Amino acid sequence: MNSLRFVVPVFVFVLFAPFSFLPVAHGDGLTQENLPPATFGNRQAALFIKINPPILTKDTIGDTFLELKLFDSKTQDPIKHTTFAVETWKDEKLLLRSSFHTHSGDLVLKIKPTKVDVNQVVVFGDQLEQLPNTWTAFGDKIDVKAPVLLESGLYHFKISVVGVDYDQNIFAEKDIKTFDSWLSVGDISNQKIDYNGKSYDATVISYYDTIGNFKFDSSKKAISFSMPFNWDTNRIQGQNIFVHQELRIPKAFKDFADSTAFQGSVNGVPTVGRMLILDPYSIEGTSILHFLVNKDDILNIAKKIPSGTKTMDFEVSPTIAVPKTSYDVKLSSGAKANISFDSNLGSSDTIPIHFTFFDKDGKILKYVRYIYAIDDS
Repeated sequence: MNSLRFVVPVFVFVLFAPFSFLPVAHGDGLTQENLPPATFGNRQAALFIKINPPILTKDTIGDTFLELKLFDSKTQDPIKHTTFAVETWKDEKLLLRSSFHTHSGDLVLKIKPTKVDVNQVVVFGDQLEQLPNTWTAFGDKIDVKAPVLLESGLYHFKISVVGVDYDQNIFAEKDIKTFDSWLSVGDISNQKIDYNGKSYDATVISYYDTIGNFKFDSSKKAISFSMPFNWDTNRIQGQNIFVHQELRIPKAFKDFADSTAFQGSVNGVPTVGRMLILDPYSIEGTSILHFLVNKDDILNIAKKIPSGTKTMDFEVSPTIAVPKTSYDVKLSSGAKANISFDSNLGSSDTIPIHFTFFDKDGKILKYVRYIYAIDDS
């Protein structure tokens, strides 16, 4: 008798999805990250960087900021009196170059996105007496009028730490440590789909860059769209990347949304496993399709597309559902877990397992932390 037992704790982020580990990626495609630590004297210190908002809309444009915090990797405490030299780039264009000082260790730049040249950036703060052209402010919150976060897309932040521990401390050039971060501001695109004499609203949310070229092919019932993307594999290899696109379709569009199975592609390469996930529960009356494309997926696709490609192209359409075996597990709390998997899989196949959780009244449960075990005996 062969026996296999294992227990894996996970978080459920998307319901009714093939079970997989959704990557906790940082960098390209995300809005915040902890960058790997550097050595400062006898300390290892890492940089936390965050931009807001994650998605640009008319409602979020007023709450725009960049947060920086250098912290001790061992104690997690912020390192006080840190001086940062900050550069912000987008599409190889310099948008901001200024130096800032935080007394507490936590710096917030409250940005007023403004169409000005980089040489016309205005900082509303006080210059340190000891460090000319270095800005600070009460509470370490500094207002900046700059052409930053004016539009969706990928931003490159080059953050140099030029001093720590006290205001007057400035490192020798050889001791300056520089952190590079690529963070994304997402986009929302609202579209209309006309089919069989009816019109349906559709929404695409990109958590990476600006959405374009939205199309609906009625003959295939296929939805396609694209976004700018740099396919340079040297760039991709050198950083963490995760692309998340979300397509929302009303269930009233039955010819599309009634399906429980979909086929997708990225630049013509078919999606596999958790690269395309259906969530029919989170928003009432709406089916949500998630493209989840990680670094390995992107490198694989890059091998198959023509050189000089400058977009990432997505397509999805309904397909014939694969027969599934499913059963319910009742939990002591009164909740219920529905577990299903493809019926026609062989012994050597990878098995995508679907977990869906319901409360005692049959309503969907979200953000469930659980443990499961498989016993093959």
